[in-house]
Formats: sequence, structure tokens, C-alpha cells
Amino acid sequence: MKLMSLKQFEKKSKESLIRFITKQLRKKSRKTLARLAYHMTKAKLPRLKTIKQKALPKRKTKRKFSRKQLAAQRLFTKRAKAGTLRKRRR
Repeated sequence: MKLMSLKQFEKKSKESLIRFITKQLRKKSRKTLARLAYHMTKAKLPRLKTIKQKALPKRKTKRKFSRKQLAAQRLFTKRAKAGTLRKRRR
């Protein structure tokens, strides 16, 4: 059997198309027919809309600190390593 184009199938009469389809369906196994029926019913269901996520705004790679703040951070880490951190009074 040759593969026919869509236009060739469209030229056929409705009765001959039905005959052709039923002939082809008789040849197929029950498993493939079940899969075909499933896909046909699935195609009629409304499609779920996918929610598109917006791209996150890009952050600056380096955060800039003042000289005093950098010095305070160094001092804090130095004291934390030595274990001599003083508790702040409130």
C-alpha cells in the first residue's frame, strides 16, 4: 500500500474514507486502538495554561561597603576567632 497525501484523501468520498478507516482499524490490535481512543478524548479536553515565570532582576555582583564598615567587619571577625567578643549593653 502506497502512502497517500492529505489532498488525495480529501478527494475521496466520505463512504470510501469510512471504509478505508474501518479496514485499517480492524487490522490494529486492541492495545493500539485503546491508545488511539485515549489520545482522541485527550485532544478534546481544554488545554491547561502554563504560568510563565518572570525573570528575576539581576543583582549587582559586588556589594560596596565603606572603609569604616570593612574595618569594623575585619575587627569583628578577628574578635570572633579569638573568642573575645564583648556583649553589648542596652
